[in-house]
Amino acid sequence: MKYAPARTVTFLARVRRKIDMKSKHTIFLICATLLQMGICRSQGAQPPQADVDFFEQKIRPVLVEKCHKCHSAQAPKLKGGLSVESREALLKGGETGPAIVPLKPGQSLLIKAIGHGDEETAMPPKEKLPANVLADFEKWVQLGAPFPAARPNVAKETSPAWWEKVAEKDLLPQDRSIAQAVDHYLNDRLAKAKVKPAGAVADVAWIRRAMLDLAGRIPTVDEVKAYVVSRDPKKKEKLVDALIASPGFVRHQSTEMAWLLMDGSGKGTAKSSGKKGGQAGANFDEYVTRTVATNRRWDQVFKDIILADDATDEANGASGFLRDKIKDQDRLVTDVSSRFFGVNISCAQCHDHPLVPTWKQDHYYGMKSFFSRTFENGDFLGERDYGTISFKPNKGESRQVRPMFLGGAPITEPKAIEPNEEQKKAEKKLLDEAKTKKEPLAPPAFSRRAKLIEEGLKAGQEGFFSRSIANQLWNRFFGRGLVMPLDQMHGQNSPSHPELLEWLARDLTKNNYDLRRLIRGLALSDAYARSSRWEHSARPEPALFAAAIPRALTPAQFGVSLHFAAADPEMFKPTLTAEERLKTIERLEKTGQGMSSLFERPGDDFHVGVDEALLFSNGDRIQRELLADGGGRLIKHLAASKDRHAQVEAVVWNILSRPAEPAEIKLFGDYLEKRQDRAVEALQQIAWSLISCAEFRFNH
Repeated sequence: MKYAPARTVTFLARVRRKIDMKSKHTIFLICATLLQMGICRSQGAQPPQADVDFFEQKIRPVLVEKCHKCHSAQAPKLKGGLSVESREALLKGGETGPAIVPLKPGQSLLIKAIGHGDEETAMPPKEKLPANVLADFEKWVQLGAPFPAARPNVAKETSPAWWEKVAEKDLLPQDRSIAQAVDHYLNDRLAKAKVKPAGAVADVAWIRRAMLDLAGRIPTVDEVKAYVVSRDPKKKEKLVDALIASPGFVRHQSTEMAWLLMDGSGKGTAKSSGKKGGQAGANFDEYVTRTVATNRRWDQVFKDIILADDATDEANGASGFLRDKIKDQDRLVTDVSSRFFGVNISCAQCHDHPLVPTWKQDHYYGMKSFFSRTFENGDFLGERDYGTISFKPNKGESRQVRPMFLGGAPITEPKAIEPNEEQKKAEKKLLDEAKTKKEPLAPPAFSRRAKLIEEGLKAGQEGFFSRSIANQLWNRFFGRGLVMPLDQMHGQNSPSHPELLEWLARDLTKNNYDLRRLIRGLALSDAYARSSRWEHSARPEPALFAAAIPRALTPAQFGVSLHFAAADPEMFKPTLTAEERLKTIERLEKTGQGMSSLFERPGDDFHVGVDEALLFSNGDRIQRELLADGGGRLIKHLAASKDRHAQVEAVVWNILSRPAEPAEIKLFGDYLEKRQDRAVEALQQIAWSLISCAEFRFNH
């Protein structure tokens, strides 16, 4: 039986040879060159649509907002002779030379400038852009710096949003389970496309998949074998429920939620000041962990974060989201709209949205207005009763805007009276006193942020909110969203299965925004259990979900799983008490999480980077932490046996969570036979080949 997308019988080609460091680096330089040759496009070719979208969403808004005032036709004089209004202008550069070198961010002066590598050329001169923005620019240059002309508005004014075409009366009844709804809608479309889906995956592969998704690690050998031999017809439901109730679920889902909300940067946020009475402050990651542990409603999480009130035990630390972004409100409004509502409206910052007729520049700045009165005062966030925001459209005069939710109308709010100079001085005195005393500020009589919560969850508009998180979780468990890209859930970008997404969104809303319930339902569907192998003709389009989509492990999954794979299986012997077992698992998880920083978060176009390849080839940390023959390690356990067949079975079970195939038993057995004089090293080579193979690197 075949279990996975990549076979390990190519072992001999993968085992490290006794070559010197110079030869190794030469090999990797050649590989890197070949890789670059493979991904480069001719300069005259049209960039893929995904690259164009990336530029429009991540790059153009920053250039317009942060650079145009000095480096465009709007500037009285081009600073440094540099224009950033076209690819040609950037290639030409200014007084210091070309601003970009396509495919080579390390050699591009623009990257050095926005990274503030040199104070004299730093851009913007008085503001260093966030690390994620710098990463976006580096990726853009690596893509070849696609820079399409500003797109005209091509959206049809009469085109209704896709969800308006889905009648609730036509949806499955609310009393159906999530798994039933998933399988109904996916199978219905497969039948219409005349595509027979892949069969169910083997038990050994399903438990590995479920444990990676729910607990963030591969299973132990005993866990796999116990699941496989069980004849309990409800063993799948029981395992999913046990995993959801486990501490590992809290740890893994907390990591995933931190990535969803903050790109995993929650630990970097300052601790909140807590409340009067001695409550300890918390950072954002601590808030997220507490949220997952208590299964806090998703709409309440949204409220906690937007209100940013740390004065309660439940919400303590939630202010980290706003505090991390408040000094860059363009980034803040983009993050709120994309992470909570699934729509990146940054395209409407510079011009009316080219694809969504209802999203004008007024809507971008209307969303931004919800935060325009918010400011930081020492350890706390405050919000004023006054303040307006204005912008200059591409055509016409500057105009003020009122807060406006996505596609809606300007909200009605009390008239704000701007304070006079004396009132401003008095206000400053109060702010300074509060900062000195480390006290929170009094809330405003009318809070625009509170109004955003009301608008975002209002009946008839809550679909943005519920569809977004349903799509995010679907993407995590199935390898792609029902809507792609994930941050383009606007009315003109129809899902692969519109009725399914509407059913899931409705179900989530009706069931108190319970994310655990949704996760459980997805994991118990037949669709989730499909094999990733496609035995028929051409593989169907991914949006049909006819077969499971292999997913690269996240840094946390990979780091933790490496340490479980390298652990002595005797560490999980049946004689352990439940408490001892939990402590062993927690210790390995924490150790593995320490390695997760070495790996990149996989994106849609994942490939193993040079740093990871070099780490596995030359890194002494792999040898020291994973392949050592000391106590508690797999290698010592293997070396204690003189039965080569048992050694091969054990190493494959421990690392790949399945029995070895006959070809592997023969290949690895022959290899051990020929290296009897270096028995431990031979076992290390086999283990190395398995932890570095594609079968281990992916959740399949």
